[in-house]
Amino acid sequence: MPRQQYPRQLKIATMRELDSGKSVGEVARTYQVSPKRLETWRGEWRARGEQLAFPGHAAQSQAKADGRRIPELERKIGQQAMEIDFLKKVLRRFREQALPIVANGGVGSTKKSGKRGKRRPQ
Repeated sequence: MPRQQYPRQLKIATMRELDSGKSVGEVARTYQVSPKRLETWRGEWRARGEQLAFPGHAAQSQAKADGRRIPELERKIGQQAMEIDFLKKVLRRFREQALPIVANGGVGSTKKSGKRGKRRPQ
């Protein structure tokens, strides 16, 4: 038989009832929860406070998802570092090559500039 699970809101409501001065037995009867379970919840409530108490399975599943995502992101970082190194090398080689300086309209400024077009007879 699976273990009984209680919503976080129910746990918080029971703890607020206990904080308001009601007895454990009274709250246990009202919410149909064993007094032993209320004492367990009270320990967590006191140790962590309202904001952090009773994180449930959502916090655990988020931690698992983060655990799977970290190696994926590390691989991506490694790949990008390799790409950056490659591009730096290409840029360095490109800068080292002396480019011919050609002025506008100079001989050989474009492939077609050296060719003379056929003139129509007038």
